[in-house]
Amino acid sequence: MSNRKMVMSNLVKNSIAAYYAAIEIHNKPNISFRYETVTLLLNNAWELILKAFIRKYIKTISIFTKEKHTITLKAALEHVSNYINSQKPKSFIAIKKNIEEIENYRNKVAHYYNEQLDPYIFMLVAKSAINYVEFIKKYFNKDVMNIDGLFIMPLGFKLPFKPEDFLSKKAVDYVSSKESKNFINNIVKTLHDLNDQGIEDSIVIGFDIYFESIKKCTNSDILAAITKIEDADVAFAKVTNIRLTTDPSAQVLGMSDEEFRKTWKHTYQDIVNYCRKNFEKFKQNNEFNKLIKNIKTDIKYAYNRKLDSKNPKSPSKMFYTDLTLVKIREFYENA
Repeated sequence: MSNRKMVMSNLVKNSIAAYYAAIEIHNKPNISFRYETVTLLLNNAWELILKAFIRKYIKTISIFTKEKHTITLKAALEHVSNYINSQKPKSFIAIKKNIEEIENYRNKVAHYYNEQLDPYIFMLVAKSAINYVEFIKKYFNKDVMNIDGLFIMPLGFKLPFKPEDFLSKKAVDYVSSKESKNFINNIVKTLHDLNDQGIEDSIVIGFDIYFESIKKCTNSDILAAITKIEDADVAFAKVTNIRLTTDPSAQVLGMSDEEFRKTWKHTYQDIVNYCRKNFEKFKQNNEFNKLIKNIKTDIKYAYNRKLDSKNPKSPSKMFYTDLTLVKIREFYENA
């Protein structure tokens, strides 16, 4: 075996050992410093497997520094992220963010603040453990789940475990330190950022009532659950069971009036009344009309509903979603 392959083989072996140790410690019923230890071991597993990846796939980059030390997790993560995203755009962004959030917890929160952050770090490490299993299977053809069957479990939490139960804005009120608040807020911000980039793969995960049933959380699902219209930070929509044609003037098919109004619930007059009630600067002028005209071009904000969808000459009326209120509020608050 060549020196290069031997180094890579040892990195993979030690990485898997660190992963197993992380899972074993996490799943112990009663242990002190659970997440301080688990995050250390899990990120160590990632650091080693990322270096093995560089050794195997990125021949132009060395994992050794001039001082004969190996590169840091941050450097290895950056190299691997750039390489994989160049092969398949955006495919490694959520994984990278997940590892960075765990590292942020270790460096800025875990050792200094004795607060109940277990649910938050659990969501991150559970997702990280799944990412690791998929990563090593894809790039090194090793199925670590079949080798030992170890899997991270949601100990001490009521099931089903839902991220949105812990990531709403009110949750931040239950921690006192600025660093802990920033840690939670940064998770939510990362979800927003990924969602804005069109990346559904999340940095966190939840569980259904059966352990074998993993709850796949997309960013839009979580954000939809934790964001209410009165305190929304970002405009996004998740529309299900609606079939759209590619024609811009197409109708929403197969929906009753009741179903339609659950999503496009506001009339133009409702929008005007909302503005008059909430914004002192509001005037029904050209500026407002221009904003509404722009809103009408996007179906997630507005839709022109015909009374008879089969009659092209049928009279119609424009209806608006809750996201229109969010967009208008952002417009006037930033004016």
